[in-house]
Parts: sequence; C-alpha cells; structure tokens
Amino acid sequence: MKIEGSARSNLISAITSVRRWRGRRVHGDTLAYWHAVLDQGRRSTGEPVADLVAELEGELARSGRHTQ
Repeated sequence: MKIEGSARSNLISAITSVRRWRGRRVHGDTLAYWHAVLDQGRRSTGEPVADLVAELEGELARSGRHTQ
C-alpha cells in the first residue's frame, strides 16, 4: 500500500476517520490503511509527529482496533 502526503496530514486524517467510525464496522482495508499511516508516523524523521502517533494509537485502542 502506497501512502501519499505528509505524515502529519495523514495522521490527522486517520485520527479524524477513526473517531468518525467509532462504534461501527470498518472494512479491513481501512483498518490496514490506518495502521500503515501509524507506521509512517513512527518512521517519520522530517517532522515532529510523536504526539499525533500517540493520539492515533489511543484512538485505535479505544475503538477496539488495537495497534500492531
């Protein structure tokens, strides 16, 4: 899966998406994308995104879609 855009913008978008889908069924591809964005954030060296990585990890944990 190829992820386009900055780690920061992708993390913000994924956080918003996880919140919007909380409590509803999510397609496996969407879940895989959220985890790929999380991995992108963890590997990011060009911009400070640790706070967003932690926030996405927390949202995934709260929604029952645990981090890898």
